[in-house]
Amino acid sequence: MKKALIVGINYAGTFNRLRGCINDAQNVQKLLQEAYQFDEIKLLLEQDATTLGILEGLKWLTEGAQSNDTLVFFYSGHGSQLPSQLEPDGYEEIICPYDINWVDKVITDQMLHSIFNRLQNDINITLILDCCNSGDALNQAEKLEPIAEVFPILIKPWSNLPKFLPPPEDLQAQHPVQWSVSRDVNVSAILIAACRSDQLSVDAFIDGIYQGASTAAMIKACAKDPGISYEGLVASMTSYMLDNAFYQRPQLEGFRALYSKPFLSSFRIS
Repeated sequence: MKKALIVGINYAGTFNRLRGCINDAQNVQKLLQEAYQFDEIKLLLEQDATTLGILEGLKWLTEGAQSNDTLVFFYSGHGSQLPSQLEPDGYEEIICPYDINWVDKVITDQMLHSIFNRLQNDINITLILDCCNSGDALNQAEKLEPIAEVFPILIKPWSNLPKFLPPPEDLQAQHPVQWSVSRDVNVSAILIAACRSDQLSVDAFIDGIYQGASTAAMIKACAKDPGISYEGLVASMTSYMLDNAFYQRPQLEGFRALYSKPFLSSFRIS
């Protein structure tokens, strides 16, 4: 079984509006259907992508998962961070549902970690997050380090929008939240992050439409080689960022032995 939950939020009608996230979601849906023959796909867009809607979608995604299944959670929208006493960098990475209130309507990396950590180790769990601060969103110990380089912070055309939602100032000034985080996430879970945890991801005008730079790079790489490995995919995405002067650097996280596996293949871990 191949099953996917796809979320795209443009936050239309708000001061936090983005323009390419619904396009991202629809483009990834097409990719999974046509190139990877997914059996079941649930699409959550705009007002349907509330905190409860996403959590119920994740429950739907993971319920009944069996050996050799492939599960995908794709998210395109705003990302952010909350202060944390237990994270090494002092921040908890989050994704921002349509109804985010920064207290009980928010989805943290701890929550994602907990949801996917319940599954057995012979299920391919692939998270693809196109948002700011998306690195470290599963709190995994292993990652493919971004290439070493010295480069200026390049600002692309004014029409590009960062996928970052700043927390309220009073929240940032509060005593850090004591999120509980473990490092025992399922060894068959792998994360493709649009950028490092300290970087912004952009919503850009690419090939005639607004879309996330990371999602566009991923789709281009998969169209060229559907059998590309996870490591090869992130390397191709990184090359796209360098070639097009985008500052963000995609990151691959999870069990290092899986990096050479074909994208969205069955892991068959014994």
